[in-house]
Formats: sequence, C-alpha cells, structure tokens
Amino acid sequence: MRYKPVKFKEIYAGWKELRIFYLVLGISGTFILISFLTAILERGSPLAKLLLDFQKVSVSSVFPYPFTIQNIMWLMLGVAVGDAFYRNRCANKERNSTRLNLLPETHNEILTQENLPEIMEKSYVYSEKDKLFLAKLIHSTGMSFQTHASAQQAHEVMSSQVELELQRSDLKYTLLRYIAWLLPTLGFIGTVVGISASLASLEVVKSTAIVQADSSEKEAALGSVEKRTTQKSSSEEVTTKLGVAFNTTILALIMSIVVVLLSQFLQKKEEQIINEQSEYCLKNLIVRLYNPED
Repeated sequence: MRYKPVKFKEIYAGWKELRIFYLVLGISGTFILISFLTAILERGSPLAKLLLDFQKVSVSSVFPYPFTIQNIMWLMLGVAVGDAFYRNRCANKERNSTRLNLLPETHNEILTQENLPEIMEKSYVYSEKDKLFLAKLIHSTGMSFQTHASAQQAHEVMSSQVELELQRSDLKYTLLRYIAWLLPTLGFIGTVVGISASLASLEVVKSTAIVQADSSEKEAALGSVEKRTTQKSSSEEVTTKLGVAFNTTILALIMSIVVVLLSQFLQKKEEQIINEQSEYCLKNLIVRLYNPED
C-alpha cells in the first residue's frame, strides 16, 4: 500500500485554521522580542528597567530576571496579539464569503421551492467545509422556506440567526477582555510587591543605622568609608525596588490600552461583516422568494 506524502503547504494550511496556532505564534514572538530587547538594551538602563525590569544588580531586584512581572505581561500581550490575528483572519474569511456567488445577484431572478434546493446544497457544502456563517444563514433560511413555504417565516428565521451570531461574536472576545483586565492587575501586583520590598529594605537600612550608632566612635571613624558605601548601596536598593512599583503600572496601562483597542476594533469589524452578510441575504434571497400557491 502506497502512502501519499503530506506536503508542508497542506499542513500549514491546516494549522492556519487553528486558534492555538496563532496563540503559540504570539507567545513565540514575545520570547523573541524579550531576547532581542535583553541583547540590545544596556543592563540597568532606564528603558531596560521599564520594559523588562532588567536591573544592573540582580541582588537588588524584586524578581529574579527573566522571571519578572514585565516579562509576564509581555507574554500575555503576545497571547492577546495572537488571538487578535486569529480573529482578524476569521473576519476577513467571512467578508470574502459574499464573493462566492452563493446567491443569484441578477435583478430579475426569482427563487421558488423548485430551484432553491440547488442553492441550499451549494451553501451546505461551504458551511460544512469552511464553517462560513453566510452559508449557514442561507441554508437555514432556505430550509425554513422549503418547510413552511412562507417568505415571512424565512425572514424571521434569518433575523434570529443573525442575532445569535452577534451574541456568539461577542463571546469570542472573552480572552481579549480577560487579558485587558489581567494586565493592569499584574501591574498592580508589581506595584504592591515593589513598594513592600522597598519598605522592607528601608527597615533594614534603619536597623543598620541604629547598630552603627551604638558602636564606639573609634570603630565609626575607622569604618566611615564602609558605612557611606553601605548606605549608598542600601538607598539604591530601595530606589530600585520602588522603581519596579511604578514601572510595572506604567507598562501595564500601555499594554492594556493596546489590547482594548484591538478588541474594540476587531469586534466592530466582525459585527459590520455580519450586518453585511445579513443585508446580502436579505437582498438576494428573502426578497426573491416566491410561492406560486400564495
């Protein structure tokens, strides 16, 4: 028995239909971005601290690099961008369905129970193969007319299908909405942890100062240089951890704005396409339905 070799293009075409493919692609792109920023940004620079929490001294960091709040937020943004690409691809696919000529578009053609089954068969093939909403809408509307022989009944069925699809389209953005909520939450967690760590470091500095004050003047004179160095490093540690608190909030708000913008733009696009499909079906199917017995 000979096996037909599977071509890479066929495998890739199958992967493009899967949502998980775009999510993994988004996460992979985020890993590449983090690695690229780590390589080009100077460790401890303001931009490295803001984007990655890439501190100059790892000991003073709140989170060990690369397991920082900023990197986690980048990963969540990658998931959101991947899901947005998937939703955009599905929307474009649905928009192109009106160009498949599933319905007659000539101005003088009438649809009856005799010639409607051919159109229903064609739409059924597309609804099963490509999962197109327009094809499902045409098939269910035609089935209603075949069953009840009423254009009004078919119109009601079509309207119900459109309303259900609009609700279904809204539910598809649950992940994007969750990430839009999660990003500020992660930023707030980074803020709380950063402030807590800075306060803890401040308590250590105060305790050290009290111990040094109780020592003899001779020991204080001999260790004056070491004392100043210790105080400087301690203050830098407090400042670094306090900076983490603000950097996570700033980055989280910016990322949240991007995710909300993507979500609103794509949802509006999908709803417009559904309305276009509804208008296409109304214009080329509902108004052409005719029952000679009426």
